[in-house]
Amino acid sequence: MTLTLPDAAAALTTRNPPNVDFSQIPISTLENIRNRLNQVHLTLRKLLDSVNIYNKLPNKGRQYMVIQNQLQVLITQFHSLAAQLDSNSELLRDTNVYPLPAFPTSQQEGLLTTLLRKKPLPEVDEWIESALTEKEDKSNDVQTDDLFAQWCMMKIQELKDEFQFYGFHTVQELERMETPEGKEELRKKKEEELQEQELERKISSNGKQAMHPNKVLKFMCSGQL
Repeated sequence: MTLTLPDAAAALTTRNPPNVDFSQIPISTLENIRNRLNQVHLTLRKLLDSVNIYNKLPNKGRQYMVIQNQLQVLITQFHSLAAQLDSNSELLRDTNVYPLPAFPTSQQEGLLTTLLRKKPLPEVDEWIESALTEKEDKSNDVQTDDLFAQWCMMKIQELKDEFQFYGFHTVQELERMETPEGKEELRKKKEEELQEQELERKISSNGKQAMHPNKVLKFMCSGQL
């Protein structure tokens, strides 16, 4: 049996596949990220199906709760995915993607082009820039809020050090209460309070004395006063 040079090379490759070193490939990290992405993908599909069902139902109350729960799950998954990407940002930035010899380059040319892309798509690049700009603006706002909060705490402490809190009256009010005019004002104020209490008692109970709680309980249990 005679083999041409290409056939011989193919046979040699089949019998002795090239040794590929996988030790430098962060398989566990990439697999975790892939699982997170797959979870987000499945949740998005379920959420889309739920929204389509919601639009067709006359009674939307129960389906609304389903959508709300799925949205909460999606937010949690996004947080987990963002944490994974952030903690492995340097690794992902320095990792180069390349096809293995057995990769079907002809059949999967589109996928290969996507995997080997060095720059994001224009629409992706646009929202990335928008997100970074918004993050910087919010970061400045947060720093301003922190400085304002620190100033407020310092000012509150300064004002607190200027006062001594021992009751509900200021020092000037307490000193006035010791004078004859202050005592007279205090007496009139107490009389007015007593009159208001008496008026409220007459309005609420027609001038009768309220029943003792024990009598109320006795009447509730036995029906007798």
